[in-house]
Amino acid sequence: MKKSIIVASILSAFSIGSLTGISFSKAELERSTQEHNVMSTNWFQTSAENKALQIQIYNQATKELAETMKKRKENEKLVNKPSKPAAVVLDIDETILDNSPDTAWSIKNNTSYPQGWDKWIRMAKAELIPGAKDFLLAAKKMNVDIFYITNRSEKTRNDTIRNMKLHHLPNVDSNHLFFKTDTGQKGPRQDEIAKTHDIVMLVGDNTNDLSDIFYRADLKTRKENVDKIAKELGVKYIQLPNPMYGDWEDAIYQYKMRKTDDEKAMDRYNSLQPMN
Repeated sequence: MKKSIIVASILSAFSIGSLTGISFSKAELERSTQEHNVMSTNWFQTSAENKALQIQIYNQATKELAETMKKRKENEKLVNKPSKPAAVVLDIDETILDNSPDTAWSIKNNTSYPQGWDKWIRMAKAELIPGAKDFLLAAKKMNVDIFYITNRSEKTRNDTIRNMKLHHLPNVDSNHLFFKTDTGQKGPRQDEIAKTHDIVMLVGDNTNDLSDIFYRADLKTRKENVDKIAKELGVKYIQLPNPMYGDWEDAIYQYKMRKTDDEKAMDRYNSLQPMN
């Protein structure tokens, strides 16, 4: 994505806005291309509500994992046969590591991903998402193997490991970290883990971290697919909040990420559902 200010095609944008029943000012069009991220980043970084949600989710995940492991042991006794080793699979960004300073930097410098991203990773300064470390250590005590699947590029492997090791997280090694391949789809990498382990829990800030049924699905299908896993949400599938970015936003643009900043702004406005 290129750094720019939304100044092009103002008359055209106003015309489109009026046709779709949207009203917005010239000043709004001239703001930073990252202006729409200000409040979401404020919420993520400053709100007690976000911290409470993160800790609450990881607390519940710990309890559910303990219950799952208890049931596995009981079942093994019944069938007199050991199961495959249990595994928890987690995303990294905004699931374990907090990269909101990179988003804040992008807002203040009017840039967008991937500008600044590699530099941020090389700094290895990301703090932890509240509750994440306690959950990981608890899982380790339950003899659960921990795997990390990230869509960070392979070239970031060493810096990512360095950042995670600074926080003394368990299973931080190349055998337990799966980086992006030729696709952002995580199912194939989950399948690799499933060859040797029983994946009992998946944790992420993006529904795509949980199941491939969400991968590149449109807005309507993404919400409908939540119903398909509803009974396992909070049990096998653990969803963390992230209002700053994600496939939920990409779906608003119909996954056409080469759209101009003006076109993306229009998509965001058109996706709003106002009262009638």
